[in-house]
Amino acid sequence: MRLFRFLRYLFIASLLCCFSVNASDSLRKLKVSLLLEHEAFLVWYGIEQGWDKEFGLEIDLSVKDVAGIDLMNDLKVNSGAWDVAGVGCVPAVIGSKDIDITYIGVGNNEATSTEIMVRPDSDILKVKGANPDYPEVYGSKETIHNKTFFIRKLTSASYILSNYLEIFDLTYNDVKVVDGKLSDFVKYMNDGNGDAMILWSPSTYEAQKDGYKSVATAAQVDAIVPVLFIASGEFAKNNHQTLARFLAMYDKAVKIQKNDPKSLVEPYKNFLKIYSGKDFSDDFCLYDLKAHPVYTIDEQLKLFDSESNMSAIEKLERHLISRIAMISMQPDAEYDPKEYKHDPSDLFLKIAKGIVDSKK
Repeated sequence: MRLFRFLRYLFIASLLCCFSVNASDSLRKLKVSLLLEHEAFLVWYGIEQGWDKEFGLEIDLSVKDVAGIDLMNDLKVNSGAWDVAGVGCVPAVIGSKDIDITYIGVGNNEATSTEIMVRPDSDILKVKGANPDYPEVYGSKETIHNKTFFIRKLTSASYILSNYLEIFDLTYNDVKVVDGKLSDFVKYMNDGNGDAMILWSPSTYEAQKDGYKSVATAAQVDAIVPVLFIASGEFAKNNHQTLARFLAMYDKAVKIQKNDPKSLVEPYKNFLKIYSGKDFSDDFCLYDLKAHPVYTIDEQLKLFDSESNMSAIEKLERHLISRIAMISMQPDAEYDPKEYKHDPSDLFLKIAKGIVDSKK
């Protein structure tokens, strides 16, 4: 084991020696596909600031108003659809069957910005803390039974709903679940359809403007929902430095958000206007930035650290795999956990740290 770690150290050290970034380097092309949400803004902001070129990258950024499972399906259909994607942990793990990917980093934590929302007159809001272990969660066995929930299946929404139902000793058999596109849910509800929907920002903002109320966040139902940066397997094998440079660029935006989130409000508004066509208030943008905890490279390395024990990322993967039956809404189906397991690698973060440290 010691020999393996020593050899691994030498391998990483040799890579770091080769991976300084300077202006004479030819730009490395990188196809990045992200969802219309917070982490995409930080990448977009970095490109707007010219940091991609600073780190020797030429990023082809695609921002889509879809769900993470849709990006996974893009790669399944076309192995060259993207080199890097940012998706929630559920589609990254549960939606990755038969797809060769590698986890390379963490975009943010969406546990407080993903919510179950209902109409203001919903009887679900009439009961709070029915389960004393969850005093902030609205609803009861009686008020939730037979309700119709709009969700995007095989995303964090499935995970959150399964946790929410379990709090009240309910299952999917006790409610009606309708799969659909996130951006359509508010319209469906406004038209009088359904009883509840699971949204993440910025869609939550649109729902709040129309009067919808939150009955629980992901965090309040013990759902861990970080956004993971993943790379297609073949690209990851052959482009260590390119991926590390992407993480180093992202780290620069992360540090600004941590130290001065107010400075990002105006560019965040611009980003949302460009990609959604909608106007968002200063208050929402500042709130949303603060509602998405982000992690520096050093903090991410701790999440990926498996030197002595299973890493936090590996534990999250194992936890989600153990809940495949509930998350996929097929409680009687049989699954082979090995088909969903991907070995998280801290290699890219370690190289990125070397790049960042060399620029200090």
